Amino acid sequence: MRGGYGTSDHGTLADRHPGTTSSATAQSPARHCLVDREPSLLVEWRQGAVGWEGRVISMIWIDASGWATVERWLPVGDITPL
Repeated sequence: MRGGYGTSDHGTLADRHPGTTSSATAQSPARHCLVDREPSLLVEWRQGAVGWEGRVISMIWIDASGWATVERWLPVGDITPL
């Protein structure tokens, strides 16, 4: 996957996120993370106009519909590594 987590010379989420340290890498480019204190899956990185952004997949509760899968690009500061 182009730009996937840890697959380029840009480093890991821990390298890009202030105040964290790198951890062991796995074969899959996807990484578990937290967004708004909820578990999510980080699947890709890109360099945005104002810094790094991660493509994150999350499950969000929608009152009228129940659970929904949401995919979105978020700034690195909104993604907490696990």
